[in-house]
Amino acid sequence: MNRKLYQWAFVLACAATAGCSSSGTAVQPVAYEKKAVTSEWMSSTEAQLRESIAGSSFTLQRFENGWLVTAPAQQSFNADRPDLLLPVVLRPITRIAKLLESSPESSVLILGHTNQLHDDKANYQLSTDRAKAVASIFRLSGLGNRRMQHLGMGSAFALSALKDSAQNHRVEIFIMPGTHMHDVVAEYQPAYNRQLALTQAQ
Repeated sequence: MNRKLYQWAFVLACAATAGCSSSGTAVQPVAYEKKAVTSEWMSSTEAQLRESIAGSSFTLQRFENGWLVTAPAQQSFNADRPDLLLPVVLRPITRIAKLLESSPESSVLILGHTNQLHDDKANYQLSTDRAKAVASIFRLSGLGNRRMQHLGMGSAFALSALKDSAQNHRVEIFIMPGTHMHDVVAEYQPAYNRQLALTQAQ
């Protein structure tokens, strides 16, 4: 029991400081032979993901090359420390991470998002810190950089037109076969580069 408590304490400390994760800059994923996403992979991964997030505030939806788990920030991060994960979400994140660690053909892209209330620099930093906090849990479960990337997108991909919408504060976890990691990252890298340039200009 004490061992489990020590493990959770380490997880919380790691997520708070983001010390177990690297910067949000792009890391070259493993080079796989390009193959179509199979219906077998989609169905088996869906079943395991639904089981992993059962009872949490996370949602699951399909995208072209895999599955997207969305963690709403209000239910996932501390109100006083907006980059610190709440204990209640550590279990579903860890279960997803363990699933991916045991599935070597799968990769993950973690994106942090915010609303538009603050300036670009503040939004970029908060979204990056939140993505790092989630990525740190994946690393503790054994998932390395070559199968995982995390990026802070600021307010570049708002779900709501309302500048102060809490819906825009979220972390998205894209799970896909490694064969499609490059394509998915390529969709977001230009917007990430623009966000980074804006923060450096301020």
